[in-house]
Amino acid sequence: MLCDLARPLPFAESSVDAFFLDNVIEHIQDIPSLVAELVRVGKPGARITMVTPHFTSLSSWRDPTHVHHLSYFSFDHFAKPSTRHYTGGGLDILERDLSFGGGFLGILGRLLFRISPEKYERKYCFVFRASTLRFELEVVKC
Repeated sequence: MLCDLARPLPFAESSVDAFFLDNVIEHIQDIPSLVAELVRVGKPGARITMVTPHFTSLSSWRDPTHVHHLSYFSFDHFAKPSTRHYTGGGLDILERDLSFGGGFLGILGRLLFRISPEKYERKYCFVFRASTLRFELEVVKC
C-alpha cells in the first residue's frame, strides 16, 4: 500500500507487525513524527527495518531530495529515556549495522569501526567512508 508518510498512516492503532523502509527515511522532513506514527500503528514488538546511506557516503549527498544525512547513532534518541520528551520514544534498537565498500580503505574503515563505532564517526569517518546503514528497531508500547 502506498502512503503519504507526511500524514497520519491509514492503519488502525497497534495493527501492523512489520515495516520496511528502504532508502526512505532520509527523504522525510519530520522523522520524529513518522516514528511516532510507526509506533502508533505498530503492534507491541513490531519490527521496523530501515536502510539508508551513511552520512559519509556519496550516495547521501548526490540525491538533492535527501533531507537528512544519518549516523550510526541517529536512532538512539528514540530509545533513550532522557530524550523521549522530544522524540516520543517508543523504540528499542535491536540491531544496527554499517557497511563499507571494498578495497584496502574499506577494510581499514571496517576495522576502525569494529574497534569503536563512536570513535570511528568522530575521527575517521570522512577518511574511511562508509556506505549503508541498516537499523532493526522494535516498537515498545509505554
